[in-house]
Amino acid sequence: MANAPVKEGVKIPTDEELAAVFAAAAATDVAAYEDAVADAPLVANVPEPAAIVESELIEEVGITRWVLANGVVVLLKPTDFKDDEILMRAYSPGGTSLAPDDDYLAAATAASIVGQSGAGAFNLVDLQKVLAGKAVRVSPFVGSLSEGFSGSVSPQDVETLFQLTYLYFSEPRRDEEAFMSWRTRMEGFLANRSADPTAAFFDTLSVTMSQYHPRSRPPSVERYATETNLDVSYAFYRDRFADASDFTFSFVGTFDLEEIKPLVQTYLGGLPSTGREESWRDVGIHAPSGVIDKTVYRGIEPKSQTRIIFTGPFDWNRTNRHHLASLASVMRIQLREVLREDMGGTYGVGVGGSSTKNPREEYSFSISFGTAPERLEEMVDSVFVVIERLKTDGPTQEDIDKVKEQQRRSNETNLRENGYWIGQINARVSSGGELGDITTYEQYIDALTADDVQAAAQLYLNLEKYVRVSLYPEESTEEGGSR
Repeated sequence: MANAPVKEGVKIPTDEELAAVFAAAAATDVAAYEDAVADAPLVANVPEPAAIVESELIEEVGITRWVLANGVVVLLKPTDFKDDEILMRAYSPGGTSLAPDDDYLAAATAASIVGQSGAGAFNLVDLQKVLAGKAVRVSPFVGSLSEGFSGSVSPQDVETLFQLTYLYFSEPRRDEEAFMSWRTRMEGFLANRSADPTAAFFDTLSVTMSQYHPRSRPPSVERYATETNLDVSYAFYRDRFADASDFTFSFVGTFDLEEIKPLVQTYLGGLPSTGREESWRDVGIHAPSGVIDKTVYRGIEPKSQTRIIFTGPFDWNRTNRHHLASLASVMRIQLREVLREDMGGTYGVGVGGSSTKNPREEYSFSISFGTAPERLEEMVDSVFVVIERLKTDGPTQEDIDKVKEQQRRSNETNLRENGYWIGQINARVSSGGELGDITTYEQYIDALTADDVQAAAQLYLNLEKYVRVSLYPEESTEEGGSR
């Protein structure tokens, strides 16, 4: 059976042409596949261990800090939360911000390309065979302002995690075949993505929020065909991981400090170090001013969605971050009551507040939901009524009590999870925060009042500065497209 699209320019093969393919395949002499697994060790030349030149214990959070002779900083928190889990994160400032705009896509995809190429002497297929039966994962990444690693492993395979990290750092592979395979898969994914109405919605949102900065251009088959480049990606990756002296590695989970110490000294202490001083740079992506309202017409299903995003400058401290997050929680409660329970117009409402310290201290507050096209404007009007009421009257004490109880329960659970600790440690590493305050969240919960949330609403929900993008089906307009 053969399936093909009925589309202009697509040639449908004839029965005879299809039969000829089968005949040619049947006449081909194919050698039997031999599954050969390389017997070589993961790391052929194990580096010499480096000395620990500084050591301290941050007692209030149980985190040990080591500084190795090559400048690498290592943060370690042994836990008993799970018997079979060790999590790793590594952070270094820089990321794609250090690439020119013309090379942005090649830089942004560098870690994916290297990850698809294997490591050291092993291509990806051979590497997977060598790692068969081991519970280990190591992934390099290159973000907008940083590069590093994420990983997880069971304690019995912990040396393998260090070995893989060492290889991705010092012996990344350049594999032309893996690159072409990766790009072919991406082009196929992007071709299908273009048919998804929500892709146009999110692309419009992205370019609007960045004021059409070249780095925010939507992904496309054409971009990947012309702007991804193996040589550029590989060179950028090598540069980002050429110097370990500004890297901080964090480990949380089931391990003993004395047992993990020789692995840290060998595989992290043996990483290349040049001592260069660098940081990320501000590439100039700014949210727009004023009120911007755009509508996208895509698809034929009778459903719509909208997203409203408020942005602005932010005084980046923990109290303000807590007030912003609490405002989002209160808004979520109130919008769910109005839009879902009272109006019956949506299954759920997404509300989120976030802030950044780098490259600038800014906040973003987002409200999103889906509904029937004919009800969208009515629902949006109700959103703004809730916002105005919250700014004028503030939240009820009942809502504040609900939010504080949710925060207490989440905090109790989080403090017993490795993933929470590794995230909190990494966040403080990247922002320069104090590790010792990870366990002090309860005092911010206790101090929260209705006045704090009302003041946050007045400060962050500026009705004279927001972006709104809405999605409607194409049948809602004769022209289609977006405006």
